[in-house]
Amino acid sequence: MPSTPPAAGPDGDGRRTRRTRRTRRSPDTIVGRLKPADPFELIRWLARSQPDPRKALAELVQNSLDAGARHIEISRVRERGVLGLHVRDDGAGVIPELGRVEALTYLATHIGHSRKRNLTPEERRELMLQGKYGIGLLGFWAIGAELEIRSQLPGGLAHLLRLHEDSPRYEIEPFRSRLAFGERYTEVVVRGMHRSAAVSLGSRRMAEFLAAELRGQLLERDVDLVIRDRVARGRAAKVIVVRPTRFAGERLDIRESLECAGFGPIRVELYLLPPGETREHAVAVSSGGTLVYDDLAELELADFARSPWTHERLTGLLEFGDFQVPPGTRRGVVPDAAALAFVEAVCTLEPEIVALVEAAEERAAAAVEADLMRQLERAFRDVPRLAPEYDFFAVRGETDARIGPAGSGSSSEIGEASDGAGGVPLDTSAAEEREDESEPDASGEAELFPPGPLASVQVLPDATRVEPRGRRRFRALAYDAQRRRIREGVRFAWTVREGPGELAPMDGPRVEYLAGGELGRAVIDVEASLDAETRTSSATVEIVEAGDSARSPRTGIPEPSFVAAPAAPWRSRMSEGRWEVNSAHADFRAASASAKRKLRYLTTLLAKEVVVHSYPGPNFSSALERLVAILTITERRLER
Repeated sequence: MPSTPPAAGPDGDGRRTRRTRRTRRSPDTIVGRLKPADPFELIRWLARSQPDPRKALAELVQNSLDAGARHIEISRVRERGVLGLHVRDDGAGVIPELGRVEALTYLATHIGHSRKRNLTPEERRELMLQGKYGIGLLGFWAIGAELEIRSQLPGGLAHLLRLHEDSPRYEIEPFRSRLAFGERYTEVVVRGMHRSAAVSLGSRRMAEFLAAELRGQLLERDVDLVIRDRVARGRAAKVIVVRPTRFAGERLDIRESLECAGFGPIRVELYLLPPGETREHAVAVSSGGTLVYDDLAELELADFARSPWTHERLTGLLEFGDFQVPPGTRRGVVPDAAALAFVEAVCTLEPEIVALVEAAEERAAAAVEADLMRQLERAFRDVPRLAPEYDFFAVRGETDARIGPAGSGSSSEIGEASDGAGGVPLDTSAAEEREDESEPDASGEAELFPPGPLASVQVLPDATRVEPRGRRRFRALAYDAQRRRIREGVRFAWTVREGPGELAPMDGPRVEYLAGGELGRAVIDVEASLDAETRTSSATVEIVEAGDSARSPRTGIPEPSFVAAPAAPWRSRMSEGRWEVNSAHADFRAASASAKRKLRYLTTLLAKEVVVHSYPGPNFSSALERLVAILTITERRLER
C-alpha cells in the first residue's frame, strides 16, 4: 500500500511547511490534549517568572498605553501605615465593550489569554501594542501583596477587581468612591509593597527606568506620564515628569530604516559620543517601543560582541516590531525566523557604521592635533620677549588672511610648508595685545618706589608684514632706567612718518595700522611723554602681496611629526628641518593617556629642542634627554 503523501501544516511562527513523512498511526496509540494537573500551580509559575518589580510596573503602564491613555499618573502612597502604588489613566478602559462586572470577571478568568493577541502583526506595529499573553497583571506579585483594578465608564458605576498574592481567589464589588479622571477612568492599586520592591521603586529610579524602558512609545505617543511621591520627605522630588531618554552625541548619517526580508523594517537610531566621553548606554534593542536587550551584544543568535557595536563611543537603538518576546520577564526574544532575519539585516549594516566611525575619528584626531599646536604656540608665546637669547626654528606657514569688504585680515594660523616643514610662527604682537595689564614685571620683585622717570619706549612688534588693505595692531611699552615697566601717566602720540597707510587710535598705548591698496614700506613712530621726559621709537611695516608673508620663512614652532621608532632611545629630534617625536617611546605612550599630560610632554620636548638649537654642544642633547625622563616620571607623581 502506498504511503500517505506529505501534507502542509503550520509551523511555530505561523508559516506553512511540509510535514515529514510518517507511517500510519497504530491502533494502540492514545491521543489527547495537554492540561495542567493544578491550573493555579501553572498560574503561580507564570507570576513568579517576573522577578523585577520595575518591569512589573512597566507592564501596568504598558496596559495604560495600550488603552490609548493621554494622561498616566503613578503615585507612591502610604495608607494606614502600608506602602502602596497607584497607576491611574484616562484610557479607553478595561474591555470597554463589556459591562464592568463582565469585563473584570473576564480578566480574572482568562489568565494566559489576551484579546490583543487576535490582532495581526501589522496592526500591532501600527498601534504599538505589547501585551498578548494575558499575564501582565500577575507581575504585581513582584511588587506587593494585593492588587485592585478600579474601572469606570461613562454612564455606569465603578467596580473593582481584587487579587491576592499566591491566592486563587478573586473578588469583584462596586467601588463607592469617585474616580479622579472623570467618568472614563482606570486605576490599578498595589498594596503591601515588598521591602525589596520599595527600594527599586523609588520615584527617581522609577522615572529613569520607565524613560529608558518605554522610550519608543513615549516618543511616538502624545501622553503625559507623571510620578507623584507622597511619601518623600525633605528636599526629595515630589513630582517627576517622565521624559523619554535622549541619546547624547552626534547622530550618525546612516539609513534610518533597514529592510528585513519577509518582516517589517528595522528602525535605526545610532549616535557617536564626542572624543573622550565613554558611553553609559550601549546600542540597545527594542520591540514595539519596549526594551528587550540593553546591549545588542547580549543577543544570543549572533556574536555582536565585536566592532563596531562594542565601540566605546557608539550608542543608540535598533527597533524591530516583529520579535516574539517571551512572557513574564519581557527580556530577550524567541529565536524564530524573525529573529534570524533581524540578525542578517543588522550584519549588512556593519561596514557602513565602521566607515562612519573611522571618518569621525579621523576628524576628531585632526581637530585634536590642531588644538595641540595652538596650545603649544600659546605656551611659548612669551619666550621671545622674556628670554630673547633663545633662537627658534625657521618655519613656513600659510596665512589664512582674507581681505573682506572692510579691508580686515586675520593673523597667521597653523599651516604647512611648501617643502613639507610646517609650523606656527610666533606672533609677539598678538602676545603683547593679549597680555594682562595687571601682569607684574619680569623681575617679580616687590617695588619700594614706583617706576620712573621715563627712560625708553619700545614698540611691539618692531617689524611686521601686512597685505594690502590689511590691518595690524601695535603696542608701546614705557620703561625707566632699571627697565621697570611704567604703566600709568604716560601719554603716547602715534604717526606714520613715511610710506602708505593710516592709523586708528585705540585705548591707551595701542594703535591699529590700516594699510592702503599699494605695496611699499611704512615707518610708524611713537612718542611717549611723562612729566618733562620724552622718548621715541619706531616700527616698520612691509606691505606685500597676499601670501608673500606665508612663503617667507619665519621663526616659530615646528609642527611635530610623529615617528614610530620603538628601538630608538631618543624621544624627539630635529631632522632636516622637521621636529620628529618618537611616538613608540614608553614615555610618549604614558603621556598620551590624557590630553593635558601629552601637551606638557610635548612642551618639555620642544623646550629641549630650543635649548639644543640655541646652545649646541657635545653631549648636551643626551643630558637634556635624561632631564626629560626625570620630568616625565615626576609629572605622574604630581598628578596623583
